[in-house]
Amino acid sequence: MKTLTLGTTTSLPGTIQYGRWDAFDHPTGHTEFLPVILAQGKEDGPTLWLTAGIHGPEHAGPSVLYKLINQELINHLRGTLVAIPALTPAGLRTQAYVPYHVDINPNRLWPDGKPFKKKDPEKHPPFSLERAYERLFAELTASADFMIDYHNAWTASLSFSFQDRVLFRADEDADQHKAEAEALLAKQQEMLDAYGHTIVVEFPAERYVDLDLHRSTSGSALLVGKIPGFTVELGTGLTPDPAIVRAAIAGTRNVLRWAGMLDGEMEPITGIPQTHPGYRARRTESVRIPHTAIFLSRVEAGDIFQTGDILGDLVDVWGRPVGEGVLRAEHDGFILGREGGIYHYEGDTVLHVAIRDEHPLVAPYPADYFKKEE
Repeated sequence: MKTLTLGTTTSLPGTIQYGRWDAFDHPTGHTEFLPVILAQGKEDGPTLWLTAGIHGPEHAGPSVLYKLINQELINHLRGTLVAIPALTPAGLRTQAYVPYHVDINPNRLWPDGKPFKKKDPEKHPPFSLERAYERLFAELTASADFMIDYHNAWTASLSFSFQDRVLFRADEDADQHKAEAEALLAKQQEMLDAYGHTIVVEFPAERYVDLDLHRSTSGSALLVGKIPGFTVELGTGLTPDPAIVRAAIAGTRNVLRWAGMLDGEMEPITGIPQTHPGYRARRTESVRIPHTAIFLSRVEAGDIFQTGDILGDLVDVWGRPVGEGVLRAEHDGFILGREGGIYHYEGDTVLHVAIRDEHPLVAPYPADYFKKEE
């Protein structure tokens, strides 16, 4: 039976061990640490990493981990679970999406795989949290066979899975790298199917890199670490929906069964809406209002729409129609969630949707991605 150590925690067959992994020091003299849970069965098997809590207002993921991992599960487990329920403790403490000790989304701070980077003294060097994630990434890639990262989306949104596109290096040995990317995609797809929730593909490759989504927790693990995995979005954040938490636990146990870590039949995913439009769909932010107005939605999460369908009404502060008076769909797709509030400016995104996807799931990195920075 292999032994795994992370921070102060060492696995022990048939038990759940708790400890901490020191991330960085604060100037006030205390250390920021990440809580670590190592749950190991009595028989050998794969290692699955489960991470959550990288954004302060997203509390459903930690809830899933706390409820999933118990002695009853471990009594039947093969292999090891590595769970980190708080990737950004300072953000969780203050309920801040971006914690006070960095100035960008912490889920864009993981390794990007670039071998040569220019050091610019005029730019801020890597944040302490970024350096911590680089060290944690080394631990992840040394032990993980698979991983899942838990997040929250929007108020009253679907519980769904994000599928990252698999990018490959095309500036050298392109055919080999593409074949490896296709094999990685196939394994990721099997995991997603086992989890059993609505699947939404990420942005097309160029936009995906522009937004640094390749430096997200699961994106970096997949693309740099070559570890099959994905991100899940669990509806509302600060007040987790019990039905969504239960469905995520069932989906995670199904991944354990798929990985050979748990026996038994796949559990049905119940209690939450699911949408399967009959085609592959990707995320977009293109449902924007053409005029400053009040947007009164006619749709809910999970609703399927077609091009030209009315998605909501546009009115002024007195309730009178603005422009055509309605917002129509420009694509086929389905609703993921609504933006908060009803008062919006011209060009604001008012609905989060998935639309028909015709972009390749395996694609090359941008042509200059691996060039040495001068």
